[in-house]
Amino acid sequence: MDPQLFALLRQFYALTPPRSLQFPRSCPYQTINEFLVNDILQSPHFQRYPPSSQYQNRFWKWVIQSLEDASSRANEEEAYFEIDSQIYDHYLALDSSSDRATNMSLPGPSLLLPSSPSYITHFWNPQDEQISPRTMVDLSHYQTTTLLESRNLIESGTTGLRTWLASFVLSQYLILHPELIASKRILELGSGIGFLGIIVCTLQQLQKTRESLPIGSLWLTDVNDEVLARCRDNIRLPCNLSSLHPDVSYLKLDWSESLDPRQPNILATLVHEKVKPELILGADIVFDPSLIPALIGTLRIALQSIGPGDRSKVALIALTLRNESTMQQFISHVRDSSFSIQEIDVGFRTTSFSETVEANNYPENVKLFRITAVT
Repeated sequence: MDPQLFALLRQFYALTPPRSLQFPRSCPYQTINEFLVNDILQSPHFQRYPPSSQYQNRFWKWVIQSLEDASSRANEEEAYFEIDSQIYDHYLALDSSSDRATNMSLPGPSLLLPSSPSYITHFWNPQDEQISPRTMVDLSHYQTTTLLESRNLIESGTTGLRTWLASFVLSQYLILHPELIASKRILELGSGIGFLGIIVCTLQQLQKTRESLPIGSLWLTDVNDEVLARCRDNIRLPCNLSSLHPDVSYLKLDWSESLDPRQPNILATLVHEKVKPELILGADIVFDPSLIPALIGTLRIALQSIGPGDRSKVALIALTLRNESTMQQFISHVRDSSFSIQEIDVGFRTTSFSETVEANNYPENVKLFRITAVT
């Protein structure tokens, strides 16, 4: 596939706003036409896991306007180019359903509905190969990660129903360093809707298939039942390689139990005898300073060595720098709890994952920490 068309494909599935899209002007118009029909409209993945109708309405409007503008400036060779009728038909069907949804056919002001959940698909290369602007893209080299995700910052009283930047950064780091999760028993704290979990499952599945390594295990945890249910559903989507992972578990976990004098033994028994983690992961789990003591208490239990033969345990925690004070509170609490904490230079400035609603969504705004118990 032409790299310009591949870039547009990735942006479409990631729900990139039309104002940020780039029209592939160096491609022949007929090639663009065929790409839009064959690789999007007639794609089995699109038909089963489409972006929301609200996003598609804006995207296809942009496509038609861009093609019509381009065709009006076409040279003699492409003067007879026509937009495929399937593109118009699809857009008109979306426009009609949008009119009904917003009650635009009724007298009086229209009633705009909140954004509906949408499937989002990310393309990523396990080998992290760079795309050359002159080299055709082989889609077989790419994995896809698909999630049903909220388009609202807060829904049902939680921010956990969508993916945030720190998850992208930690996922990219693990893609570049898959040895960190090879055959490991992994516990994720604050799993959200499962983006990082899908990446970890996929990498472990690839290691099993390509390198004949033992598969490892993954425990995905969150305090919110709705978030945890969405996480499970996303992990199990048939289009995700994570759906084939044989050892994924889901657990409602309240970190505050680590501070309750009546609860820590129960939590410790659960973590040490059932989960038995070797690696603890967490992304964007310190957005509220009030959560820090409970998180540190949970890390203390998870990182604790329970016997002479117990392997050393490591936590990788990725935090978006929104408030310097909150970040410093976290670091101070970690050190006061006799942990070793080291900031890791991730070694990249961009990730494979392009969609986030956060302002200043640059990987350098995410800090990755390696935390271990001091022996």
